[in-house]
Amino acid sequence: MMESQPNIPGLSLIRLSFLPAEPDRPVFHAPLNTEFPAREMPLNTPPDSGASSKPSTRRRRRKVIKSCTFCRQRKMKCDQQKPMCGSCVERKLSECIYTDGFNFQLTSDELFSRQPNVTLLRRIQELEEQLSRVSFDDLQKTGESYVVADSAGYAATSQTCVPCGPPNKNDILDLKVLRVKDGRYNYYGPTSIRVIITASGERFVAEYSKVWRKVEAEVNAWKNVHGRLLTMEHNSLESPNNAPLLESIIQDLPSYEAIQEKLREFFDSPLHDYFQFLDKDKVFSDFARCFIPNYVAAMQDTNFTTRSVIMLLAPENNNVFTIAVVIMILCLNHYKTTLPVSIERLIVSLVGFTTSKSVSVERTQFLLLLYLFRAYNGLSGSGSSHVMSLVSLLCSTAFNLGLHQDIRLLYAGQEHAVGSIESLENLWYWTLFVDLYTAFDKGLPMNITPGHYDDTKLPTNEKGRISILRNFLHVGRKCMHVLFDREQSPDLLKLNSLLLEFVEQNFRPICYYTDSSLISQVDLFDLMILSPTFSMLANFYDLTRVIYSQVTIQIKNGFVKCILIAISILVNTILRCYELDRDLLSEDDFARAKTLSPSLNLCVLILNSLPIRALNEIYGLMFYKITLFEKGLIVSVHDSQGAPPPNLDDLKIPNESFITFNGIFDTLCYAFDKLWKPENTGLTHMLSNSHYYVIMMALERVNRTIFQVGLDSRAQVEVNHKWPELNQDEVPEVMVKMLADEVWNNYSTGFTDLINMDAEDFLVDFDMDQN
Repeated sequence: MMESQPNIPGLSLIRLSFLPAEPDRPVFHAPLNTEFPAREMPLNTPPDSGASSKPSTRRRRRKVIKSCTFCRQRKMKCDQQKPMCGSCVERKLSECIYTDGFNFQLTSDELFSRQPNVTLLRRIQELEEQLSRVSFDDLQKTGESYVVADSAGYAATSQTCVPCGPPNKNDILDLKVLRVKDGRYNYYGPTSIRVIITASGERFVAEYSKVWRKVEAEVNAWKNVHGRLLTMEHNSLESPNNAPLLESIIQDLPSYEAIQEKLREFFDSPLHDYFQFLDKDKVFSDFARCFIPNYVAAMQDTNFTTRSVIMLLAPENNNVFTIAVVIMILCLNHYKTTLPVSIERLIVSLVGFTTSKSVSVERTQFLLLLYLFRAYNGLSGSGSSHVMSLVSLLCSTAFNLGLHQDIRLLYAGQEHAVGSIESLENLWYWTLFVDLYTAFDKGLPMNITPGHYDDTKLPTNEKGRISILRNFLHVGRKCMHVLFDREQSPDLLKLNSLLLEFVEQNFRPICYYTDSSLISQVDLFDLMILSPTFSMLANFYDLTRVIYSQVTIQIKNGFVKCILIAISILVNTILRCYELDRDLLSEDDFARAKTLSPSLNLCVLILNSLPIRALNEIYGLMFYKITLFEKGLIVSVHDSQGAPPPNLDDLKIPNESFITFNGIFDTLCYAFDKLWKPENTGLTHMLSNSHYYVIMMALERVNRTIFQVGLDSRAQVEVNHKWPELNQDEVPEVMVKMLADEVWNNYSTGFTDLINMDAEDFLVDFDMDQN
């Protein structure tokens, strides 16, 4: 199980129950430092006599029943002789049954039946005896872990609850958290980064909530300059425009010729080259059929250059999703994050169509485009929480279309209506991808199970982007199936071996992605697949660390190396995208830009949740190990005197000695320092146009400063107590604990000073100029 179970003072064990809650108040126990009240039902806690004016009901003591069941049934006096009372002997009965050993209150049916169910009573007695022997620690080991979040939305504390159902044979499935914010609830499973945060212990959870508030302050400052984030559901509800949806968007559309040009740009862009689930000819045909320009103006003016759209005409089958596909392309490359409210209303309404009349290939394409729009603009939410329902709709629509079957056989001869067979196949593969990605990110089982689709159809020896995608889906889905198997615990190291084998067989040597001088030789599409691959690798190593008490050097080093490779990949991807944009834009363009340049915008979609996940997981490990004071781990000796820094040019995991913390810290700083070089000032300004990058940059700078405080605190204690000179195998545990407490006290003092700083002093050397 976990290395460290949070033990929260002032919190009593609660049973997950269905109590009636007060309006807008969660039914969970909240600590005093949270901002929302809660109700709870504690176990083994005496009621507060002053809490209510109602008199308490005294529980009646059970009276020990000594008479046999025959005499009780006939209300006769029993002499209580054993094994047979006088009444039963006199009547020559075959048996005389006593229930005094069970001490249960019998029902009327039991009392007046021919004889009580002694077997059942005996079993109840055995279970009660077992229950009485179960300690609080036992309940913690088998219970469910839940989280109550602070006002910033990050974990404030956790608590253990008695499980409602039968225990799982897979211990990993017991890792779960419930996020509570503003009366809303969000559940996360074992592969979610929130679970890793919570499982790192009470100290980490409490301190990290303070860290996140500091990061949130930077995001709020960004919002003050750049305005709101796109939350189309609420904006559409608040709109006073009650015009018909299709009619209402006409005034917000660009000209007919401008839409044509945006469609051409889309089909010439990486967004189409990478995904290819839209048939270009069909989309242009649908556009010409459904978007009606102003012909009158054209006839009056022979020199016209643009025409306005005066009507949106749905096809004969009233399939408005044909129009919606074109609108979503405009959202991606024309409106971006400044959608008109009329467009937002249309999107929200179309997502809500759930009848069989809405099932069409175009609806599936629309939902996938909407997912890409959210991911492309960094709007997927923490742990993909903003897109989970959308992906469920996408999967169910694909099922209803039969895309999980043999598409070439099923849709033969229908190309004129649905587009090319290749585009339909790609539509299915990308549906599988976003299902896998969001399920992993949220820590939930996938929507598309082996019962829906035979994964053996996925692997291929062909070359190309879609082939790499299919091979990733095969290994990634296999990992998720094994991980969420309730009948057995997964071999996480075996799953990582499968993922590493996939990387070695489908990509160039890893140095092409970790070396900034080589990454220009690779296809950026590779990085879209490597991002979730290394997220899974790092997470499976981290889950091993959390679940099992005995963790080998290879597991620790494997986790560290995968995280550092992931960070190197994400930094080099940003730099590569910046170089591509510099070939198109001048330095003045970068300085004046208010939105992301094209390649850096695409980079958000490529990296998705990797930056936040990698920074959070490496921070969790550093915090845990620095304060744990593990034997054999020395941070006061610098790398120049000890082991070399970790090698990121290959996938080999060193197993001789633990990668030093100075080596980890220096490698981390070196990777991110490449972004802050003076020649990249245009990059820094461009990144500040996106809340996605602002969160990443602020979190990195905050973590870097806190890492240094932790390392300095640990190193000082080691020097004071001559830790490197000791024979650590002979150091008593009480001394190890004392040193750990001393590190924590020193760290807490320095950490408190940092948190109390102003943001501009805290985020040193970080250019957040918004002018």
